[in-house]
Amino acid sequence: MPVGVNMTRARAIHLAEIRRVRNEELVKEDVNYTKAVEAGDSSAQATVVTKKQALRALPATFDITTNVNTPAQLKDKWPTELPARA
Repeated sequence: MPVGVNMTRARAIHLAEIRRVRNEELVKEDVNYTKAVEAGDSSAQATVVTKKQALRALPATFDITTNVNTPAQLKDKWPTELPARA
């Protein structure tokens, strides 16, 4: 008998992983922003601000429900704004 997968729970776990990686990226961007401030580079500061805004919005805007009906499809669904998973 095949094992059933609770896709609602699987999506919640997947979204939690997206948030975890997103949070790591936000910390990296904090460092980049600080470096830009220290260098007086307003263009780099603006770039970091834009990237951080996109990262913050990611969990609310990334769709993990459309055409995602199996664990394999869910695993393949990963935001391009985040580093690829190993």
